[in-house]
Amino acid sequence: MTTPSPQSGPELLTVGSGEAGRLSRRGKVLLITVILALVAGLMTWRFWPEQAPLFSMSSLQGVYAGMVRSDGTNEASVINPRLITEQDGYIVPAACGPLFEATVLNRAPHDALDGVGTFWELNSSAVSLFTYRFADEAQANREFTRLASVLDDCRDTRVEVHAPPASRGLLTGLPAPNGDAPPQIGYVLTTNSGIKLAVHVLVFSNTISWQFRYEPVPGSYSALTAQRVMDSLTDQMRAVQELQR
Repeated sequence: MTTPSPQSGPELLTVGSGEAGRLSRRGKVLLITVILALVAGLMTWRFWPEQAPLFSMSSLQGVYAGMVRSDGTNEASVINPRLITEQDGYIVPAACGPLFEATVLNRAPHDALDGVGTFWELNSSAVSLFTYRFADEAQANREFTRLASVLDDCRDTRVEVHAPPASRGLLTGLPAPNGDAPPQIGYVLTTNSGIKLAVHVLVFSNTISWQFRYEPVPGSYSALTAQRVMDSLTDQMRAVQELQR
């Protein structure tokens, strides 16, 4: 006679008091720290100021499309550094030459890619406004710093310009603009007869802009009108950058 073997019941997995399934105090602190770090990183990324785009040739042309003269016209043209005709001449002392390279001597900066410029006349005065574009902000800043350093050395120095319009006189610096204007320098060469060669230079993003004014009239030089031109140019550049974001 056989005795039936007892049926084994299903296996049951049990845990103790639940301590193994809980995070330790140290683990909780670590988890909270990681979560806070992730949230902080996300917020920083969300609100970090977006880097302004560099100027391309088309965007620089867009800037000058808005630089309309008082008569409602605009005659801006593209500048190719490899095709411009440099002006024969030189500056005395030679150390002050860089201050007149891009204007009187019509020599493009060494690292300039291209540019845009325009020209107009006001009674007996002549004004040219042009902007050169560089590969990046660092190149533009280096060129601007070089010019600012030369101006510091040549301020209140007698300078001779041996190129049209030939001039000789005292070179004086102009005060920097106030407010949130981008870095600028300005200087005036005034001859004994009162003729003035005024230059205003502005660096913005990967560009440098020059305003050159020939004023063959007596009297002291007022930078008010020239500064308004530079302010308008700055406003145009900021507007075009905002559209590119």
